[in-house]
Amino acid sequence: MVVDVIRATTTIVTAFQHGCRSIRPVASADEARAARALQPGALLAGERGGARIEGFDLGNSPREFAAGAAAGRDVILNTSNGTKTLRAVETGRRVATAAFLNRAAVGDWLVREGEDALIVCSGYEGIFSMEDAVCAGGIADRAAEGTPSVVLGDGAAACRLLWDRHRHDLAGLLPRTGWGRQIVAIGLGGDLEVCARLDVAAEVPVLRDGLIALAGPDR
Repeated sequence: MVVDVIRATTTIVTAFQHGCRSIRPVASADEARAARALQPGALLAGERGGARIEGFDLGNSPREFAAGAAAGRDVILNTSNGTKTLRAVETGRRVATAAFLNRAAVGDWLVREGEDALIVCSGYEGIFSMEDAVCAGGIADRAAEGTPSVVLGDGAAACRLLWDRHRHDLAGLLPRTGWGRQIVAIGLGGDLEVCARLDVAAEVPVLRDGLIALAGPDR
């Protein structure tokens, strides 16, 4: 499970909530442009430093996708951290995309899968991000709650402690985090309100063969 609360995985979940057909995560803007050359009908979405990449159709704001900008469309997405993380782990058996929005759904999906799992926090350019760790703890808490067969590793247990501390004020936490402050500084603080919403999405987007789509019976 890949977590990048501010904002890639929140944006991905939001896109599927509002009718997006598929998302292809790519590692660079150049790769995104090359992918669009092979798929002319796809939308280009992405950011650098939080701002939309020049010439792209969309940025990485969940509010853009909540407005239906990608309804019925395929999207090629490149972000500073989240899409790189998705690409780094794409050879996993199944790779789910997780945020606060679908925290409960992903925790339940993990239990149904019944296999060893790794929650990967994207962070920011290799640096720890509090919001991702708190979300990871929330997923671990949901999976372990009432399921004795779920055993948490030390990292998941530590994240669960952070979740217990911050779970009741996610909206207050996000603007105080390092990346959250940057998002506020560039005038996109409204995105954090979306990122802080908890358990409002049943969608579990899954990456397979380089493409993210909604989890189905065979996923």
